[in-house]
Amino acid sequence: MLRLSILLAISTLIIGCGPKNTAKGKDSQALKTPSVTEKTLPDGLILQEVDLNDDGNSEIFNYYREREDAPRLLVRKDADLNRDGNVDIKSWFADSGMLEMEEMDGDFDGQLDMWDHYQDTDGDGSPERVSSELDTDYDGKPDVFTYYRNGKVIRKERDTNGDDKIDHWEKYNENGEVVKSGRDTNFDGIVDERDT
Repeated sequence: MLRLSILLAISTLIIGCGPKNTAKGKDSQALKTPSVTEKTLPDGLILQEVDLNDDGNSEIFNYYREREDAPRLLVRKDADLNRDGNVDIKSWFADSGMLEMEEMDGDFDGQLDMWDHYQDTDGDGSPERVSSELDTDYDGKPDVFTYYRNGKVIRKERDTNGDDKIDHWEKYNENGEVVKSGRDTNFDGIVDERDT
């Protein structure tokens, strides 16, 4: 399944390498100009739609909130990375402008199946991924939960039988090795198998 870095790479390609005009003549290498439209939504947010290749279908959707004494604030950005008409990634931003959460469709089937959560863990204003959730059985609910510190996995939890309860745990050391794990094999909520 695609991870965020791959999705962002695709996004960069979409934004940075728009299709070229293939018409013959002096303008044959000219890039198409993105089309940008805006409208105010019933909740007061301003939706800015960006059609990168001017084909009539928007690929980027920016949601802004107006502020009295400051520039408008980007609260969410949606992107259709593969241009199939479905949003593949939703990015949510805090009032500080920092990324707070991303929801992704890693397999481009139209359903969100990955969620990353970010915090400013060292006070420098930059987002750091602190946890992620993954829906591996495609039932619309996450079943793998991963926790990070300083960019490294420190813990994973899984719901292996789809009952919305964690039944498998793993702890990791600084080298990314599992140092402790446990399982609830009879699904009663109590760890009954441990590995150290």
